[in-house]
Amino acid sequence: MKNQNRPEIITIEDQNFGSHVEHWNLLTAQPNTEVPQWLGQALDAPVMPMGLCKAECDMDANIWLIQGPNKAPVQLAQVIEVENNKPKAVKTAFPCFDSPYKIKASIDRIITCKSNVQAVLCLNLGADTAVYAFDSLYSVNHDQYQKDQEYLVQLNGWAYELEAVADHEHLIVDDPASIKHHRALNDILAANNGVAPANLQEQIEAWQPKSDDDKEPVTVDFSKMVAYLYGENMGQEDEAWFQGNIVGKSSMQFMDQEYTLYDVTLIHEENQPAVLIRIATKNADYKNFNIGQFIRGNIWIQANIYAKSA
Repeated sequence: MKNQNRPEIITIEDQNFGSHVEHWNLLTAQPNTEVPQWLGQALDAPVMPMGLCKAECDMDANIWLIQGPNKAPVQLAQVIEVENNKPKAVKTAFPCFDSPYKIKASIDRIITCKSNVQAVLCLNLGADTAVYAFDSLYSVNHDQYQKDQEYLVQLNGWAYELEAVADHEHLIVDDPASIKHHRALNDILAANNGVAPANLQEQIEAWQPKSDDDKEPVTVDFSKMVAYLYGENMGQEDEAWFQGNIVGKSSMQFMDQEYTLYDVTLIHEENQPAVLIRIATKNADYKNFNIGQFIRGNIWIQANIYAKSA
């Protein structure tokens, strides 16, 4: 029986998802020669993840998801079109890995393509917070997703660019409307013990400066800011910009190369637990950041969903 309780689905042209070539470039400088070899090695020691499916009969009979090499820290995923239980063609291939961190999230929206072999999920984390991520297990999970159901989601990221945030990096705000908004917001939150009132916007609009000092430019220190911005293009929202602090650092080995892993705060709203993402990079220029340091950059965000939230 077809799932009648699915999240909102938006279908776009396959090419609007872009190519995974840029993602493979993060793993090798010779993707045209090395990636086909790697995919062959992966098929020598394959696994077929079931994601949320409890039995093979729950899975899409027209698609196989094959990952490998088995037990390697980086899994090379291949989505294969199947006809009469025989492989017909590789539809797409991409690298992925696991994170030890799981967050609870429901799926507000699925942005998929006409071939239905890949998708970007809009994950609702609560408290008006959303993260967009490429669904590594979409080809096995797509018939299982239900709206308003919470799942345990791993968030992982492949780093395009990373840089350290300078101490005391600041911005001077001199636009009168922005100055008023900043001062009003601070005053209103202070008067409400840090909790935003229901009519916050109305109070901001009604607020008036009490002295000339309230009209002076505002210096905002954003060196300790945690921020996340998803991609602007439909189907490519998983290409994101972030700034956050490093809470963990480790490494992994894959195909004779060392990858540095950073566990970073992606989102940290007041009175809410931090949302952590594990970011991988092979670039030697990015391996010397330290725990406690704030970094920022561009990443490709992936989500792995293996279970519902209890």
